[in-house]
Amino acid sequence: MENAKPGHSVQFHGLKGAAHLNGTQGHLIQFLKKEQRWSVRCDDDDQVQVVVKAKPENLKRINTTTTTEKRSRAPASRAPAPDASSSQNTADSLLATLLASYHERRMGGAVISCGNKYMVAVEFNGPCGHGGHGIDGDMVYVDKDPLARSVVQRRGCARATELGSNFLMGETVEYIETMNEGAFSNLLNKLKRFSSTQGYIDIKSGLPLHSVRISK
Repeated sequence: MENAKPGHSVQFHGLKGAAHLNGTQGHLIQFLKKEQRWSVRCDDDDQVQVVVKAKPENLKRINTTTTTEKRSRAPASRAPAPDASSSQNTADSLLATLLASYHERRMGGAVISCGNKYMVAVEFNGPCGHGGHGIDGDMVYVDKDPLARSVVQRRGCARATELGSNFLMGETVEYIETMNEGAFSNLLNKLKRFSSTQGYIDIKSGLPLHSVRISK
């Protein structure tokens, strides 16, 4: 991919660990010299803002001028309120991205956030389930409980990047952001159903530590 610059529109192709992204589009953020990969913000109509790393050979430059012109001429309209099904679809997309993050790198973890209000951080421990398609991990989260919010604020973990760097302590972290509160809630509820706790507290974040098994 020659003459690529931050801001250029691209299309994913040939991905294996994150095959669900093949054919979708995104925008280049920056080239990571050490990893020889582009950091790419994915485009998603469901307001899921996902940043992934991809090799140049898995990206193709696309021209979006025509599309942009058409959109600028279209009359403004109010987006419909998301219903339960759209929130679930977006939650499924978040879950697929979380699983792909593990299968792409087999190490580190991920933080999924909804604005600055809600967050869930997962540390990848290893594969689980039939064929190893799921993830065994440790999890902490900030939901609507005001106590959790006050705890992370005191510990300096009130933002996704802060929680990621503290909970995962220097490991590779994938940051996944959504503005769809319903989708985040659906995802967190699913993770809670497959989690358990022995009453331990994560030293860095001050949040209860949960063991979790994640699968589709």
